Amino acid sequence: MNVSRCRWQGVIKSLRSYWKWNAGAALSATNSQNSTSPYETWGSGISRFFTFLRSSIAATAQEVPREPDRIPPTYYSKASRKSLDAFIRVVERRHSSKRFDSSRPVDHTLIARLLEATTRAPTAFNLQPWVAIVVHETSQRGALSHAALDQPQPREAPVTVVFAGDMEPEWRAPAALELGLNSGYYHPLYGAAYLRLVYYHLHGGPFGSMAKAKACISSWYSNATGTPLLSVPTTMQGYAWKQAMIPATTFIYAATAAGLDTAILEGFDEAKVREVVGLPERYTVPVIISVGYKKADEQGKPPVRSPRFSTGSLVRWNRF
Repeated sequence: MNVSRCRWQGVIKSLRSYWKWNAGAALSATNSQNSTSPYETWGSGISRFFTFLRSSIAATAQEVPREPDRIPPTYYSKASRKSLDAFIRVVERRHSSKRFDSSRPVDHTLIARLLEATTRAPTAFNLQPWVAIVVHETSQRGALSHAALDQPQPREAPVTVVFAGDMEPEWRAPAALELGLNSGYYHPLYGAAYLRLVYYHLHGGPFGSMAKAKACISSWYSNATGTPLLSVPTTMQGYAWKQAMIPATTFIYAATAAGLDTAILEGFDEAKVREVVGLPERYTVPVIISVGYKKADEQGKPPVRSPRFSTGSLVRWNRF
């Protein structure tokens, strides 16, 4: 069922009932000896209308089913339950810190260990088209803060990690294939098919012209024949951001599990950030993540958790 259509059908029906009722009420008020001026009657009617409209929308929204009557049962062992509970505690503990204690350093060995775990983050075709630049020198931190519109986190935090995605990921395919073959992850006969698939999916050509042409052809063929085809990305910046955000999110939760505070920043001048860390043009930066310990004046404050919409408004089962 289309949620918007169902909701607005209910609202329209409610409005018809309201106007039918309001017309009778206004007529009675006009014929009454104690009736007020027409302007007051009209103002009162408008007020009642908006009150009725809000309640109608709320009522019809509640009538739309959001979740199934019965969520499928989940079976897991005590060990997996403990792991899940520990992970949920990390997720619930994570929050973005506004200010950092610049006098408390972070062990670089710990950062290296967190980033080593981050390399296990999944990526398409296992190309791993991302890099992480660790910024810890004072002068660089100041320059990075300036590139981030003078936000204090990169300047105050002892470490800020710049995550960047590769907008030409297909050139990593031979090295990724070699890794897979040497480790036994890929079968030797899979090599040619792997390279064809990667280059077809990701090689955009001059100004992305080949990517747009392949996307049009794939869409036309799929619609004409009813045969699903691999969707070709037409915006390599968006594709690179998508691939880089997976390890970036992994790093955030790993840092939280290690007892560190983090701040995720996406408000910055990307060209300036690339200049500070020496990134080539083929890389694009979706986020930078400051890591450290929050200031002492914030330690005693109970964190006010940012609100979230209900699970029922964000999660669907089987269909939208």
